[in-house]
Parts: sequence; structure tokens; C-alpha cells
Amino acid sequence: MSALLKQTIDKRYPVVTHGQGVYLYDSAGRQYLDGCSGAMTANIGHGVEEVAEAMKDQAGRVAFTYRTQFTNAPAEDLARRLTAMAPGDLDWAFFVNSGSEASEFAIRSAVSYWRERGAPGKVKVLGRNISYHGMTMGALSMSGHAARRPDYGPLLHAFSFAPPAYAYRFAQPGENEEDYALRAAKAFEEAIRNEDPGTVAAVIVEPIVGAAGGVLTPPAGYLSRLREICDRLNVLLIIDEVITGIGRTGDWFTSSYENVVPDLLLMGKGLSAGYSPVAGVLLRSHIVEALRDGSGVAPFGHTFSGNPLGAATCLAVLDFMERRNVLANVRQRGEQLEEGLLSLATRYRCMADVRGRGLLWGFEFVMDQESKQAPDPSLGTANTFVQECLAQGLIVYPAGIAPLNNAVILSPPLVINEEETRVLLAKLEKALRAMERHVERWAAAGDNRRGIRV
Repeated sequence: MSALLKQTIDKRYPVVTHGQGVYLYDSAGRQYLDGCSGAMTANIGHGVEEVAEAMKDQAGRVAFTYRTQFTNAPAEDLARRLTAMAPGDLDWAFFVNSGSEASEFAIRSAVSYWRERGAPGKVKVLGRNISYHGMTMGALSMSGHAARRPDYGPLLHAFSFAPPAYAYRFAQPGENEEDYALRAAKAFEEAIRNEDPGTVAAVIVEPIVGAAGGVLTPPAGYLSRLREICDRLNVLLIIDEVITGIGRTGDWFTSSYENVVPDLLLMGKGLSAGYSPVAGVLLRSHIVEALRDGSGVAPFGHTFSGNPLGAATCLAVLDFMERRNVLANVRQRGEQLEEGLLSLATRYRCMADVRGRGLLWGFEFVMDQESKQAPDPSLGTANTFVQECLAQGLIVYPAGIAPLNNAVILSPPLVINEEETRVLLAKLEKALRAMERHVERWAAAGDNRRGIRV
């Protein structure tokens, strides 16, 4: 009898025994190609010996110190390294344990900044419909994740939400992707004005929406437009790169794609590549200067913030990525994966709207590509496909807006090679072949009449 509480309480999960590169293995000896890096996290693959050695070495020196008593060399080195990689004057770093905690620290930093600047009424942080910034109460308050908010409604702040950059589902007839993105950005400005800019501390966005939408990728110019709106209305811009940061899309930070410098930048997941629970926040100099010139105190953190073991792990991950020129591999394999997915979408009618960048890709399932009609939510489309992929020894991540939940994410480790990418696409095609039969059966049973188009 297990004493470990599982996500689905009575489900029997396979027991993982070890991993190597892009593959995981269970106690029955089965091999799985990790096509989503767990949860977009295992960015350099499994079983990297030099990272394990760095962790062992640091643990033998000192594993933990408390940030109000000591600083430590690994945390200092990691902060210098990340701020040197970051765009603009993101010159300060603070480390936490998870993406959710990074979101919480960003909230505290934004509110503290305005308080120090003599504007204590600026306390709201506005997000977008179809977004996700974490499961803690503050982070979830900023998230437009319809599947995860309802159970905690009374505990959440009633922050406003703007539309996402999601032209496939929300563009008006005759409106192209760029026009829709411009309209979505204007709606963000309207949301700020409706709340009163004098009460809004910041807005928060993912440069590419992950789990909440299935890799919703805005056109060029969208983030730049949000930066301009925030500057004009005197509101901070928080960019959540917990998924996209540290190389996932082919650059160290996806916001660099448009040369946008946020006031606060969140990172996690790939920062430690899953070898230690570490996340962080990068802050622009003017944020820290306001804190220094005011109370002189930073927002409070967490027990394990900046611990030397976690920081040493992240440094080893960055060393590995730079030595192996991983970013170049992301761009090459990203082109290969994009080409393969677009080709599959021409052969399978249930597959639509391939979207992404680098090694972060998603697509949706539809009853047919012309109508864009999604299968009825009760059919459990994304989870059905996850199971078909598992049958092929491939792990993918279910996603998509609630209640549709009809999208999947492909985000293999950034070290995946050309042959492994071919294997991934071959396994994916076998699962798509089975999925096409599911959709045909649903249509024949009349479920297409209950399908949804939003």
C-alpha cells in the first residue's frame, strides 16, 4: 500500500527507476521518450553526470545557508551570470524554489516598489484569460486558468483579465493574426484603464502561453506593444519565462526575441533542468534602487531562497549548456520538429493550429480543420491522446483552454538529437493515427453535434 498521495488518487502510476538523455525507464523495463521534459523542465535530459558531480561536491562543502545570515559563492556567481545573460538592465536576481514562488515574489516586489515610490494604492496585478502563473493563491489570482481557479474562488483576488494573443480561436472573420494581436493588446490597455492605472502595480504575461493554452505564440510586435502601454500608463511589466526561459525557444530568454526588457522576469523549470527545485526573479535596476532609497529592505523570501546547493546545480546546468552549444541545437531541432509537425497536420484532419518556437510546440485536436470545432469536453481529448502516446512509449503534456482541453505540448529535452527527433515524430504519428480513428468514431456517434467552437 502506498502512503504517497498521487494527483489522481487511485491511479496506478508506473514507477520510474532511472533516466538517460531523452529517455526514462520504469520498473517493468519499459522505455519512454520524454517528449515534454516532464513538465517542460528536464531541459538537458536525464542522468547528466557532471551535474550530479557538481551537486555532490557542493553538498560535501555546504548544502544550506540562510540568506539573512550569510551569502554564498554559488548564489553570487549564479546571480552575476544570469544578469549578464539577461537583456537590458535586469541587473539583480533573487532565487526561490518554484515558479509559483517566483510569481509571488514578483507581486511583493511590484507592490513594494510603488509603496517606496509614494504610490501605496498601486496593488493590483492584471493578467490574461488563458494564462498560468502558479498554484499559490497570489499566483493563481493572476492566472486565467479556468480549470484550476474555481475550487479556490473565494480565496483569490479579483484581478482583471485581458484577452490572450490567440487568433486561432478568437479572431473575428477577416481579421489576421497581427490585427487580432493588436486588438488584444488594446484590450489590455482598456483593462488597466477600467481598473484605474493609479491602482494597478503591474501586468503579467507569458511570452508564450504554456499549460493553460497549449503553446499560444503571439506574432512579433505583441510584447513590444505591451511594453509601450505599460510605460505610458506607469505600470510595471512582469514577463513570466518559467517555461520559456533558459533556452527553451532558442534564446536564453524569449522576451529577447523582440528586444523587450520587462521590469521583472520570472524563470524556473529549465534553470535547474529539474536537478534541484530552483526558480528566480530578475529585477531591473530602477526597482532595486527604489527599494534601496526607501526602506533599504527587499521583499521577504523563503527558507531555501538562494541556497548554495541549488545555485551550484544551476551553474552546472548552464556550464553544460554552454559547453554543448545547446541553444544552437534547439534552433536546429526546432526547425526539424516544426517541419515534421506541419507535415503531420496535412495528413491528419483532427490536428490543427501547429504553433510554437524552438523546442516548445503545441497543436489542437478538432473534429475537422475547416470548422475548427473542438470535440466535446466530456470525451477527454487531450488525455485520450496522452494515453495513445504512452502506448507508443512517448510522453506528451496535455493542455488547452478549459473546458476544451484539446491541446497537447511537445517540449523534449533541449539536447535531443536529429535521430531522436525522427523517433519522436514517428511515435507521434502512430498515436495520431489512433487519434484519427477516435475522432471518426466520435463523429459517427453524433458527438460532433456536441462539439464546441469558441
